[in-house]
Amino acid sequence: MLSLRTCQRQFATATILRAAKPPPARGKVQGFSRKKFKAGDKDSSKKISRGTLYKNWKDTVQTARLNKNAPRVPDMPTCKLDNLENIKESLNKVVNYTDRQYKYLHVLGAFKKDQFNELFKQPITLIRKDTTEEFIKLIESSKIKNYIITGEPGVGKSVLLSQTQAYAIENNFITLNVSYPNLFINGRNDFFFDQTANTYFQPMYLKQLLSKLKNSADAKVYESLLLKNNYRFLGVISSLSSTHKTVNFEKGKNSVLDLLNLNIQPRQRGMLFQAIIDELSAQDKYPVLLTIDNFSSLLTNPYTAYKDTSNKNIFLMDLQLGKILMNIIEGKINFKNPKSAVVLAISGVDRTNQTLPVGLGKLEEDVYVKPKYYEPRFSKILQNGGVQEFEVPKLNKSEVSQLIDFYIKSGIVSENDVEKTNETTKLIDEKYIISGNGNPRELLKSFVLSHS
Repeated sequence: MLSLRTCQRQFATATILRAAKPPPARGKVQGFSRKKFKAGDKDSSKKISRGTLYKNWKDTVQTARLNKNAPRVPDMPTCKLDNLENIKESLNKVVNYTDRQYKYLHVLGAFKKDQFNELFKQPITLIRKDTTEEFIKLIESSKIKNYIITGEPGVGKSVLLSQTQAYAIENNFITLNVSYPNLFINGRNDFFFDQTANTYFQPMYLKQLLSKLKNSADAKVYESLLLKNNYRFLGVISSLSSTHKTVNFEKGKNSVLDLLNLNIQPRQRGMLFQAIIDELSAQDKYPVLLTIDNFSSLLTNPYTAYKDTSNKNIFLMDLQLGKILMNIIEGKINFKNPKSAVVLAISGVDRTNQTLPVGLGKLEEDVYVKPKYYEPRFSKILQNGGVQEFEVPKLNKSEVSQLIDFYIKSGIVSENDVEKTNETTKLIDEKYIISGNGNPRELLKSFVLSHS
C-alpha cells in the first residue's frame, strides 16, 4: 500500500514538472527614453536653418550666396567679348562680364565651384593676350574649328572656356554645354535600352540638358528656326489633365521652340533630344557651339558605370548622349553654319592616359597597351575630327601684378601682404614664385588661404 502511494506521488510530481510554465507577468515595454520637454526648454534635436552647414564645404560655398557680403570694387570695367576690337581694349585687365552674359553663363554652368567665385560680388575674368585674344582669333579664322584646351591644373582652362561661351552669347550662337560629363556616366541616372534607336536613353539627365539648352539662348532664336522635318510624339503630357496624347509637328509650321517646350513622357525624351539635334544640324541661320569641360573624364573612362543585362559595363558610345557628342566631335554630325565650333577642355583632376596624346599626334600608337591606358576608338575620333590642341600658358609678371592689384581692392588680401605693397616689385616677385611661376589658382590661394 505504501509503495502504491509512493508511485502516485512520484507520478503527480512528474506531471507538474512537465507542465508548461505560465508566461511571466508582462511588465513595461523597454525602449529609448523619451524626455518630456516643458515650455521654455531648448530642443536638442538638430534643426537645419539657412546658416547650418549640412553639405560638403565646397558645395556649400557655391550655393550659400556668400558673395553678397563681398565689397564691390569701384570703377570695374566690363568687356563684351563680342569681337577682337573690344577684346584688345581690355587686354591685361580684370573685367566683369555683361549682365546678359552672367545670365546665360550661370545657366550653362560655366562657373565652377573650385574657382573661389564666392570671394567677389560677381565672377570676374582676366583678359589675356596669349589666351583670350589668340583663341578667339583661331575661332574666327580657322576652317576646322575643333579645339581642345590643355594645360596644368589651375592654369585657367575653364576660364578660357567660359570666355569662349561669353563670345558665343554675344554673337547669337546656340550653345550646347556639358559642364561635368561624369554626371551622365557615373551610373546615377535612370536609363533603358530603346529597341527602335538601338541605344540607351537617359531620361533624367536629358531633362536637365534640354532645360539648359532651352534657357541658354533667347526664345526668339529657337522660335525663328522652323522645322525641317515632320515629327509625331506619343505620350505627351497635357497641361490641363493627367492624360497622355499624341502631338504632330509639321515642317515649316512649327519651330524648334515647340520641341523644347514639349512636356513629354520620360521614355520618349530620347527621341525628342534626337529630333532637336537633327534640327540644329539642318539649319544654317545660327552657329552652334559645343563645349565640354572635364572632357578628359570621358577619354579616361570609355566604359561607364552602367551595366547591361549581362552585368558588363556599357561602352560610352552605346549611350545616346555619348554617341551624339562623339559624332559631333568626329564630324559625323555637321552643323551647317560655317561659324559653328567644338571646344573641349581637359581637367587636372582626371587621370591621364595615352588616348589624348595619340589622338593629337603627339605620341605613336601602341596597340599592346591595356584598354585602361589607351582607347583607340576615341583617338581615331579626335584624328578624324581634326581636333587641335590649345595649351594655356601660365601668367607673366605683368598679369600677376594686375591680379594682385584687383585682390587688394577686393579686400581679400591680409594686412601683412597689404603692408608689402609699398614694395610692389618685391610682393610680385614673391607671389610669382609661390604660385609656381604664375599659376592663377595657386596665386589666389596664396592670398586667401594664408589668413591667420
